[in-house]
Amino acid sequence: MTPLRICFLGCGAITRLHSRVARTLGGRVRLLYASRSLDKAQAYQKRFHGVGAFGSYAEACASPEIDAVFVCTPHAYHLEHAQLAIAHRKPLLIEKPVTRSLDELSTLEGAVRESGLPCMVAENYYFKPLLRVLRSHLTRGDIGDPLFIELNKAGTSRPTGWRRDPTLMGGGALLEGGVHWMNLLLEVGGPARAVIAAQPEAHGEHHAPVEDNLQLLIKFESGAVGKLLHSWNTRSRLGGLQVSRIYGTHGNIAFESNGLWALVLGRRKRLRIPGVF
Repeated sequence: MTPLRICFLGCGAITRLHSRVARTLGGRVRLLYASRSLDKAQAYQKRFHGVGAFGSYAEACASPEIDAVFVCTPHAYHLEHAQLAIAHRKPLLIEKPVTRSLDELSTLEGAVRESGLPCMVAENYYFKPLLRVLRSHLTRGDIGDPLFIELNKAGTSRPTGWRRDPTLMGGGALLEGGVHWMNLLLEVGGPARAVIAAQPEAHGEHHAPVEDNLQLLIKFESGAVGKLLHSWNTRSRLGGLQVSRIYGTHGNIAFESNGLWALVLGRRKRLRIPGVF
């Protein structure tokens, strides 16, 4: 099988993470790197045993040595660099969040449809073992019809680097990290009919950026109701461990939000350790 030649646009922390994973694929992929700095791209090429480096994103996308592009630049440049890849007929993968706004997303969707090229979003929560466990019990009807889905993910986090720039970020915690939990909530509950979001008012010296403390209420098309509590400015005394629940007509499922365990109490009772059994 001919190896797939993938070029990372942007040489930051997320590219380091994806490069380490890609290296486990062995000879099935060849990695290339592009940055505004050729020296930085070459440093990544050397570090991860890549086969090419570029000092410009345009040069990389135009290169016949590249089969596909992975957009890992700051959020503000996702649309621009995706359009650049599309212009050079390169299939692409875009790091989450795909864009900063619905307007940008609409523009990107139009370009992708017109091109006919494959375009995917790097959202790993689609593949969480926890999601498979929850779906299996809901599909079997072990707790009856879902009524309420309560997802809690609150703690403390301090963005660094370009993530401290409102323009480059395009939003706060919900856009950057909360996109994972929104994905999990929608994958469990299904399509949403309506969404309401509320942010607590600042007190004293604490003035969190917009989206850094939010509670969302979602009405699903199924009739069930979902709630997401998401915060980067709330202390957690258990090292980030929190409990979420799904309440059904014949029982409930309690689970650790990160997916360490799930306890099913309904028509059948079972303790699950996602990824193990």
